[in-house]
Amino acid sequence: MTSHAADAATTAYVAARDKAVATFKVANLEDPKTDERIQASLQTLQGMMQGIVGPIRLRGFPPKGSYYVDTLTDEEGYGKLDGMAVGSSDEKSFALITTLPLLRDWLDHSSDIPKPSTSTGVDGLAGVFTSETFYTEAFSDDAHYYKYAELPVAQGTSGVARAILFTSAQDDPAPSPPDGILVAVVNGERVVLLRKSWTAPDIPECAAAYREANKKADAALSAYHASKLADKAKFDQFGDLHEKANGAFLQCYAQRLPSVAAYASLVHEAQSMVDLVK
Repeated sequence: MTSHAADAATTAYVAARDKAVATFKVANLEDPKTDERIQASLQTLQGMMQGIVGPIRLRGFPPKGSYYVDTLTDEEGYGKLDGMAVGSSDEKSFALITTLPLLRDWLDHSSDIPKPSTSTGVDGLAGVFTSETFYTEAFSDDAHYYKYAELPVAQGTSGVARAILFTSAQDDPAPSPPDGILVAVVNGERVVLLRKSWTAPDIPECAAAYREANKKADAALSAYHASKLADKAKFDQFGDLHEKANGAFLQCYAQRLPSVAAYASLVHEAQSMVDLVK
């Protein structure tokens, strides 16, 4: 697709998506016909998105994915990053493919994600691609994406490549180690988010420090229960102490990770994921 055609296709898609969202915002969602209209709109938008993204072109993945946006109304799953999603043939990896214009449009609608610097071109996206909030909102699968550490990867001529170790969970993850690798790659106008399940090492020193620090949080929670839930200050104290202990654990993990034996294999795997994007 030529640059002019791609711009026109993106403009048409965004206009159609926004019009559909506005339409169903005031529609009667209890009416069965409304759901039929929503599904028809999603089918139309999927066809437009397939035309923008084109073939997937990732080794080990099918050439055709599915539209990642699965709702146009304000409910669970709303607000996902516009793109095409596809799972690997071995079911161990997941990829979300979009474009720079679609990514920037989506970022403009988010108030919580760090805004990229436009003066530095695609390099301004580096901070976005290492943000927990970015992945949490982009995937929007009812879980928070916790970043344990960044992994150094070469970006080559693609523009930007970043990798992190992560866990997606509804509760603070400490003292468990991460269980996956996430990479974000810009290749021309194409943006690929690729995540893979991966066994990461436990760092006992960090886990032990967390458990020791969290004893104060547990004591505050016990005091709150002892007050028959009347001492709200103790509950707030529990929350603060627990959050600090979790944050300290993640910081400890990031600091100590480069010295563990498995670090080289983690970096190698992250780089191999980046290299899939051609």
